Amino acid sequence: MNALQYLSNLRPAIPMSAEHPCTDMSGGELRRHMQQGAVIINTERVDPKEEIDFPVFSLVFFPKSATRRTTII
Repeated sequence: MNALQYLSNLRPAIPMSAEHPCTDMSGGELRRHMQQGAVIINTERVDPKEEIDFPVFSLVFFPKSATRRTTII
């Protein structure tokens, strides 16, 4: 399972969309965040097509932001 598929399966646990408030993050928005390094899985930045090493013990969205940082797991 690649990173984009894994995160898509976690909806609605992933953060809300920044582009369209109060809605789930779209696949394209999620892919862009991953390409820009805003998603860390198991302490590593991931590419959307990269295979995931299981088990996942850490998932962080927006690690550099003091206000938007979200840690799941």
